[in-house]
Amino acid sequence: MLKAQIGDEFACVTNLDQKSMMDKSQWRRCVVRKVKKDLWEVLDESAMELLKEVLDIVGEDEGVSKEWGLWYVFPSEEDSDAALEAAKKGVDFEANNLRLQVSPNRAMLRWDSFEGQRKQAKIMQKRAQGSDGKFTVGDVVQVGLHWVDQTKVDGKNLTAVVVEVLDGSNLRCACKNGMLKNTYAPHTVSMLPGPSINRVLCGLDSAFEEWQGLPKITEREAARVVSAVGGQGFNMVCHCNGSCNNKRCSCKKAGVLCSSKCHAGNLKCLNSSEE
Repeated sequence: MLKAQIGDEFACVTNLDQKSMMDKSQWRRCVVRKVKKDLWEVLDESAMELLKEVLDIVGEDEGVSKEWGLWYVFPSEEDSDAALEAAKKGVDFEANNLRLQVSPNRAMLRWDSFEGQRKQAKIMQKRAQGSDGKFTVGDVVQVGLHWVDQTKVDGKNLTAVVVEVLDGSNLRCACKNGMLKNTYAPHTVSMLPGPSINRVLCGLDSAFEEWQGLPKITEREAARVVSAVGGQGFNMVCHCNGSCNNKRCSCKKAGVLCSSKCHAGNLKCLNSSEE
């Protein structure tokens, strides 16, 4: 204690009255903090409330450093356990107090938000499971389109047929005009419901039978065939090295978004970001 620096704190049990060492009611769990060379503060066990100040002057017989072990003692194991229990109750009280401070309207909004997230989680779980968690060759599925490959007036999904289930359960799919270059994890596609699952009704029977001879195409190329407005980007590829933010970029000039085919690795492009 004599070598303590200003700002040092020590847990202890002390007698606040210092009249009778045997009077257990006056002993409390406290924290002592050195605030000046010759001054200590005695705080409550949370170190938030000042109980008293104690002078600790060199040459005097009184003070925290001189009376350590007599009126200021290290906490016992029982004292430590009691302090931890009190701290836990304090945390629980604060948490309950915060819950009580929430207005009914805010509580309702929070509950609605929680319910919305829970419903969305169930939808995603159901989608991830597919048909009993598995897809088989011949199933008609919908493949989600990236926003840069779709137009605002066309659908957001491609209707395709599963032509091969690869190792790791990834799916290879084919559309009317070709086989999609990418393969898809089961949780990224969804099974068409009811009668729509019939590949003959969806016009995918020939694609299913002849998929090995079909050309490999991208999602954008597949979406262009079924688009009502010609698809996103048409056949345009700009090959720009800059930011594509003026009419020197053919995609920007035509009012369409750049695709990954335009300039792979060009991080400067501003015509393919949502911003």
